Amino acid sequence: MIVTDQLQSWLDSEFAALVDFARRSRTQYGFSTLDAAGNADEAAGLQLWINCRMTHVFCLATLRGDESARDFATHGIAALRENFYDAVYGGFFTNLDYATGAPVTEVGARKAAYAHAFVLLASSSGMQAGILGARELYELALDAHESYFWECEFGLVCESFDRGFTQSEDYRGANANMHTLEASLAAWDATADPRWLEKAGSILAFVLGEAEKIGWRIPEHFDANWHLLPDFNKDRPADPFRPFGLTPGHGIEWARLAMHYWAAKARLGGLSDASNGTDADDAPAGATNDAEVPAAPADVAREDSDLDRLPSQARALFLQAIADGWFADGEPGIVYTTDFAGTPVVHERMHWTVCEALSASAAFATYGQEVGEADVVADMERWFDTFLAFAKEHLIEAPGRWIHELDRTNSPSGITWPGKPDVYHAAQCVLMPNLPLTPTFAGALKLT
Repeated sequence: MIVTDQLQSWLDSEFAALVDFARRSRTQYGFSTLDAAGNADEAAGLQLWINCRMTHVFCLATLRGDESARDFATHGIAALRENFYDAVYGGFFTNLDYATGAPVTEVGARKAAYAHAFVLLASSSGMQAGILGARELYELALDAHESYFWECEFGLVCESFDRGFTQSEDYRGANANMHTLEASLAAWDATADPRWLEKAGSILAFVLGEAEKIGWRIPEHFDANWHLLPDFNKDRPADPFRPFGLTPGHGIEWARLAMHYWAAKARLGGLSDASNGTDADDAPAGATNDAEVPAAPADVAREDSDLDRLPSQARALFLQAIADGWFADGEPGIVYTTDFAGTPVVHERMHWTVCEALSASAAFATYGQEVGEADVVADMERWFDTFLAFAKEHLIEAPGRWIHELDRTNSPSGITWPGKPDVYHAAQCVLMPNLPLTPTFAGALKLT
């Protein structure tokens, strides 16, 4: 992506401001969520996924040369190993009491694939940054993933267990698998263990196949045998993790992650010709292509022909999500959810959807530069400028302080996400324009 001096200056200063804001979350037992004013939300406790995402960001800051961030990254890795790890049953607690560091009730003792994916991400980024204890944390996360969450018969992860890993939830979700894909790429980039790239390919192939069936939209909710549950949570449409219907922001995020996977396979020479993929104009959002839905996801994902198609499939996801979510109700912003026809259901705008749109458009622009597709570069840079203008006008109230939720008139809201819990999405979106297209942010920073 072409970055002007003015944009470069803003990206650098905003990343530094986000990291400084994140420092406010440090507590004795890890990192807290932050309220709207940027103070610790003690009532929310210490949440595993927040601790991992903050740790990941401090690892990225360390890789960028901010040595003051190393202490925060080390603190995060240590908290995950010493406070969140369940030495009795294995795996990691979901939530700890802010004051004591003890697991919070039965919910806090549950083991969730979504949050465990972020443990893999944090430990992998920690290894890339040379953080003390990161390798040991990775081994603990690997053991939980292999022993309980990864279901070989499906090539996907299950959702959650009780503390002792004796009872698995019947529900299966695309969200936990999306972040397991992200974490698998991070683990592969940090360790070169081929099983992680195979897992990433298996997850991605299944979801792309399911998305193609419904017009390049991402289905979210399934039963234990991976049959779609189209009416799941219809009575709780604004759930923060399992909202009813479809989430355009996830279509955008899956599109970006597909490009990171493509970059990983390209690094291995797994593409017949990186510039031979069909342009997305030949496979527009909402249209199907001639690829059959894969019956054996991991095998299909390894075929060169499918890898060559990944960029166009990823752009189809991106463009359909934008068509469904952006300006969908007469106001700028990306609506939180839609029904299966693309009609808005929850009109609130989450900051992370715009962050992912910034990251994805920058990634596609960089891809276009690498393969010599000037039209892709121009189109995606226009989208990047559009989303950045929206973020500056509506989301960023001060450097490093991104409002996490807006209502349908773009006024601050908090129905689903009160406060400013973390800086993960925002930090990554201001890094992406300067990075090569690689499997991970941490790996890209090591190259720059």
